[in-house]
Amino acid sequence: MPQTGNRSGTWRFGVFQVDLPGAELRRGGTPVKLREQCFRILVYLVEHAGELVSRDDLRRVLWPEDTFVDFEHSLNAAMMKLRDALGDVADAPIYIETVPRRGYRFIAPVTQSECAPEAAAMAAPSSLQNGAGLPMQAASSGERGTSPAGEVPNANATARAEAGFWIAVLPFKWSGTDAHLASCANGATEDIVTGLSRFSYLRVLAASSAARSAGKPVELRAANEEGGARYILEGTLRQAGPRVRLAAQLVDCETGAHLWAETYDRAFCEQDEFDLLDDVVPQIVSTIADAHGVLPRSMGEALRGKDPSRLSPYEAVLRCFAYFQRLSAEEHLPARAALERAVKENPGYADAWAMLSLVCKEEFTHGFNPLPDPLDRALAAARRAVEIAPSNHLAHHALAAAEFFRKEHQRFRLAAARALELNPMDGFTLAYLGLLIAYSGDWKRGGVLSASARRLNPHHPGWYWFVPGMDAYRNGDYRAALEFADRVNMPGFWRSNLLIAAARGQLGELPAASNALGGLLEQRPDLAESIREGLSVWWQPEMVEKLLEGLEKAGLPVAVKEYVKK
Repeated sequence: MPQTGNRSGTWRFGVFQVDLPGAELRRGGTPVKLREQCFRILVYLVEHAGELVSRDDLRRVLWPEDTFVDFEHSLNAAMMKLRDALGDVADAPIYIETVPRRGYRFIAPVTQSECAPEAAAMAAPSSLQNGAGLPMQAASSGERGTSPAGEVPNANATARAEAGFWIAVLPFKWSGTDAHLASCANGATEDIVTGLSRFSYLRVLAASSAARSAGKPVELRAANEEGGARYILEGTLRQAGPRVRLAAQLVDCETGAHLWAETYDRAFCEQDEFDLLDDVVPQIVSTIADAHGVLPRSMGEALRGKDPSRLSPYEAVLRCFAYFQRLSAEEHLPARAALERAVKENPGYADAWAMLSLVCKEEFTHGFNPLPDPLDRALAAARRAVEIAPSNHLAHHALAAAEFFRKEHQRFRLAAARALELNPMDGFTLAYLGLLIAYSGDWKRGGVLSASARRLNPHHPGWYWFVPGMDAYRNGDYRAALEFADRVNMPGFWRSNLLIAAARGQLGELPAASNALGGLLEQRPDLAESIREGLSVWWQPEMVEKLLEGLEKAGLPVAVKEYVKK
């Protein structure tokens, strides 16, 4: 029978506390009625948080070997009652994930306190209160249980503050004559929380689902102190005749800085509520949360100057976003070092494995700080991430990228489809996998995904324009290709100079073509040895020959000879 050792102190997750000596579950200090079997299941799952717990493990916890019981029915019933007590659902778990045909995994962050239960209850605030007095709850999704142990906050505000980068979503305020606006405001709040929770690297505090009309203002610094959230997202819905204006803003409570604000004007009637939310919410979520969004950019910059050897595993993942903003060998090196250390320190952290896969892959694709067998290492890291967290979209994103560059196109398509299915609000995933899908030959599908990514996050980086730029070049519209290259606006990136040199060469604009070609070889000196092989890493043979045609017109042979002489 599985043993759990001496039980003392209190386990904490979300707004819940498990008092082991008192055999009691509390929500914000208030006892929750729970049958003994359910409590024993909960304790065992919490004590093995992040691990796969088989149904046989739970059978041995609940019943001696010689006990006759309808185990399958009894366990299913107990698990259903436990989920009801936690407010959890099997299809979109916050706390307990069902692993089909294998068992269960407790996926919420957990910490333990050895203090007496009474002291713990006094020390921990029952909830974060917003300006309307509404409680805040921890929100999570997917594989949140793979977060680094001890770094992820619990209900205690001080612990949240130490973990650093929590975001609280306050209920959207509303004003207007249409009573259905209240429902829309609640829906916006809930859908944004759900969308943000798709991003496993975010820590989300969600306001309880309740309408709030315009009234008492939210004291952001007080919210920060009471709930431990560094960032606050709040918004309003205002109606004027048949139109509604949804405004949202993101504030850094620590500095008081407004990081982002946007307004969305739309037509509105009761029947259009879902259409309104389906249009606006993904844009808000992606602009805030994807790898090039406001939050990852802010978090990455906050950690960029920190010694990689002193970063926690969670911080190592966030530090990687600073690399994505700059995409250079200089940024690549500390990002890789931090992630390699992270997976050694916490080998069960899926996000760290996924990020490490992406960084290793770019040793091969961009020539950044190459070590032996970059694609094999990228594939192994991605597979490890998927094994740990099967519903983590970033893990499947990394796996798709590794398979693409290994020329395993069927596996690439399957992994890409899964990543896109798991998080259709991640503009970064749409843009990058759309680019790879286009370069694999499906330019129509890749173009649709690329355009969707640009719409999701209007503050996207320039490389989101590569797909229409390369497609214009492929179709012989070289002037349009150059216009897209201007939109890319990444003169220090080799693919920009590749597109410019080839398009200028096709147009016979030789001085400008030669200048771009020189920049290309400076940025990718390895291409001087075998440019056809280098281009074949990314594009299909027909596109490779089309690019070589433009480069040769730009003076490629002469440029290579001059570069070699240097």
